Amino acid sequence: MIEHDPIEIMRENSYQNFHVKGFDYLCLFRSPAWTRKVYFFNGDISKLPEIVNPHDHRYDFATTVIAGAISNSYYSEDPAGDLYEEFEWRTPLLGGNGFEWKRETHLLEEQGFVLRRGESYRMNTDQLHTIRVHADQTIIVLDQWADKVPADVPTRTFMHTKSPPSIDGLYDRFSEDALQSRLRQYLAAVEDSRA
Repeated sequence: MIEHDPIEIMRENSYQNFHVKGFDYLCLFRSPAWTRKVYFFNGDISKLPEIVNPHDHRYDFATTVIAGAISNSYYSEDPAGDLYEEFEWRTPLLGGNGFEWKRETHLLEEQGFVLRRGESYRMNTDQLHTIRVHADQTIIVLDQWADKVPADVPTRTFMHTKSPPSIDGLYDRFSEDALQSRLRQYLAAVEDSRA
């Protein structure tokens, strides 16, 4: 049996259209030391060149593919790389106002590899990366550890334009029925991966 927080706690910490439309985030368990999230990628989202722009995080984490396939690409700042605009990201989930332009820089994509069901990768707080989805109905599980970057300090996101994407219409709350449906979908995918 997979343990999770009570449904009402999961609803407080879970979002539909997380970062982009069609990217749902179910928070199974949250604590200061460890959090387990499930991400669902639907429909045309697999046709995007990348789900989110290259970025870092406020925590170390590990990702495991439960269904479908994703690729993970690492980036480093390098004068030989492509031109990017660096933005500070203050998440609305912590009371922030989104993106704020900081400077121009160059990023070099160092590595990209495809992961399929059962495969995992780990990342440190300061590593830059992005993911691409290669199959409809892809599901990944992310285990995150304690924050290393304080909530009032922004993380970084890198884009090819000085005009950041709108965050209007994102970070929607689940209805209880929709959350229960996603939980059943996750549990079925876990069972299928064990078969």
